[in-house]
Amino acid sequence: MNRLLIASLDRFGPLREGVRERLSECVLTSETFEAGQVILPAGERSRLRLLARGLAVKQTMLSDGARQIFGVATPGDLIDLAGLFAVTDYEVRALGPCEVRRLDGRELQGLLQDQGSFLAAVCRAVLTEARAHRNGMISLGRRSAAARTANLFCEIYWRQKTLGLAKDDRCAFPAVQGDIADALGLSVVHIHRVLRALRDDGLAVVKNGGLQILDWDRLAALGDFDPQAFRPQTDPEVEPPVKPAPSRGRRS
Repeated sequence: MNRLLIASLDRFGPLREGVRERLSECVLTSETFEAGQVILPAGERSRLRLLARGLAVKQTMLSDGARQIFGVATPGDLIDLAGLFAVTDYEVRALGPCEVRRLDGRELQGLLQDQGSFLAAVCRAVLTEARAHRNGMISLGRRSAAARTANLFCEIYWRQKTLGLAKDDRCAFPAVQGDIADALGLSVVHIHRVLRALRDDGLAVVKNGGLQILDWDRLAALGDFDPQAFRPQTDPEVEPPVKPAPSRGRRS
């Protein structure tokens, strides 16, 4: 059960052998959630919760009942990094059936205090998450409705493809139009029009809990998609940083 946690953290490492051994001995608690259930309520401390199966969204609920989704979690993601040294100010909700594994709070604090490479890996995981969030901010502020939708779809597909979870240009995406609208700052009516246009233009289709990519190159160009925004950051002294892809400019 601990192999997925070790592999997830090692992406931001490398972890030292002593850390891997200690993580392999830690007890992880497994929980399952159905679609729509809250996995992590706001105000919780981190337990290093790992999404082992399914897709989930990070969201903030406003006082008037409105919602802003600002992140989609895929298997292997640590979903409560914001609560490491404070408490989370957002909640995580299951898009479909999910499995989450979490570490005991005392074991987590011990690892943070005693293991430097573990702390460094967690910090780089936080930085990687922040970089993905900045991409979302760019979409909300500067991309057209079609471009921000294309960028999101490329992210969803690319991240699952890197995990071997996408097949035949398809991946899981059990989101309704309201979820997509709340992630992109658009109305449901507007999203309906954009999804229809993407389908009619032969770019992508969302149907029956899945996302099908019809033309990756055109979709990525429309969304100005850069996979560097989602690749795990690593120790620059161990692995040279990859230069970001040149911007192709704004697309409509």
